Amino acid sequence: MLARISTTFDCTAEQLWDEISRPASLRFVAAPLLHFAPLVPGELDGEWVVGKTYALRLSLLGFLPAGEHRITLERIDQEANLIESRESGALAPIWNHTIRFHPLENGGLHYTDEIEIQAGLLTGVIWAFAHLFYRHRQRRWKILLRRKKQGAV
Repeated sequence: MLARISTTFDCTAEQLWDEISRPASLRFVAAPLLHFAPLVPGELDGEWVVGKTYALRLSLLGFLPAGEHRITLERIDQEANLIESRESGALAPIWNHTIRFHPLENGGLHYTDEIEIQAGLLTGVIWAFAHLFYRHRQRRWKILLRRKKQGAV
């Protein structure tokens, strides 16, 4: 099942790339709904690395265990403004995520999260959660990008 959630950001592609390339930004935009803790300390420092699998402990609201989650970055393409990851977890064996964005004529960016979800009998429930979660993430991206623009972070 495919979930597709879009929004607009008031920033440039360069400003978004500065943030989206860092795993620390994932932790910010997911909070407080989901918390990602690396199984290997320090693994979320620096920038995402294509081909590397990140093993994470996932928790809901920071305290309800949700098992392990694995993220493998398949493609990071700054020219195409595209990121593709293959992900899996305890509740969703397939959670493949694609991020796309492009500049708008009047400024800003059109941004889309597309998630392929396969979770057996739970697919519908997980799909509904993905819609909620990615709307939350996109709101948090706007907060992070606005703070960066204002020099507050």
